[in-house]
Amino acid sequence: MKNNETQDFFKADAVFAASNSSSGFKSYYGEVFNKSKFERFYIIKGGPGTGKSRFMRDVAEYAERLGRYVEYYNCSSDPDSLDGIIIDGRIVLLDGTAPHVSEPDIPGARDEIINLGAFWDSSRLARSFEDIAELGRKKNESYVRGYRYLSGCGELSKINDSLVLPAIKERKMLSYIERIVSSAPRGAGFSLTPALIDSIGMKGRVRFDTYEKCAEKLYIVLDWYSTAHFFLSAVITCAQRNDIPVKVSYDPINSSLPNCVYFCNSGIAFAEAQPSEANKEDGTLINMKRFLEKDIIDGVKQKYKYNMRLYDAFVSSACDSFAEAGEYHFELEKIYLSCMDFDAKERFTRSFCEQLKGFFNYI
Repeated sequence: MKNNETQDFFKADAVFAASNSSSGFKSYYGEVFNKSKFERFYIIKGGPGTGKSRFMRDVAEYAERLGRYVEYYNCSSDPDSLDGIIIDGRIVLLDGTAPHVSEPDIPGARDEIINLGAFWDSSRLARSFEDIAELGRKKNESYVRGYRYLSGCGELSKINDSLVLPAIKERKMLSYIERIVSSAPRGAGFSLTPALIDSIGMKGRVRFDTYEKCAEKLYIVLDWYSTAHFFLSAVITCAQRNDIPVKVSYDPINSSLPNCVYFCNSGIAFAEAQPSEANKEDGTLINMKRFLEKDIIDGVKQKYKYNMRLYDAFVSSACDSFAEAGEYHFELEKIYLSCMDFDAKERFTRSFCEQLKGFFNYI
């Protein structure tokens, strides 16, 4: 079983293990679903609309009824769907289809493929071949456009970082962070686990409040001039020096920039927030303006604001492109749904759950 802090963290809400970013699809599957950490690893295959997410949700609900602890990882493109679940920190069920393809490394002994394509009628799907191919092509083109817009966002972010970085009072900021972290319990060893709460996909920009809900002590970093990630990067470095394991959420567009940090051994959390949206009743506010040289910021303010207008326009266009991809995706799902034997799939789900129950009883 996971420790209580981790359980509370994941029970608050779902997280993501991937993002649509300025460099394309960014996967954290290698860190989150590292096969060497688990006893059983089930890789689910099948086309859109074959019920991969529903299968995982049914298994998760069954496991929870047995008193097992389940971690949920949502799809970054469609947050209403699941990409994977982890049961008791020992068993993984994972969507192994593109863009996060996974294959068994130790077939049978640990890794198994669950093929939901076994429940479709291939002859009926063949009659829709041209529609499936055309919808798939259009969906891919929409994603490519979306990623090109996000690439523009990434370049604008680099420009803005270069504008505001000289204004940061680094020594003052690091001293402040040291005081906070030194008051936290020292850990038994540093580790960093990605646990994203932001995504940009078919349904626009989605943000969960997982870190805020889970925090025993919450620090809200007011993100003036997009500088909060400098503060949060320094928090991670300080946690490493103090052997504190952390969970980190990264900006979905700029995947190297943290936007939340959670100390697993104490429940202390740091979350960036826009100044206009922050509420001091939710936590301790950290105003990034206190760590900025006003004269330098005043000199670059207009360039920064202009770049952010472009940035927001690119984000909006990317969201439109991903929404268009979603329309094609859901049309594909309709075709596959009409060709599935869901009664047979449900019987398989029940049989799999019984098999899983036997595994639980054995261990």
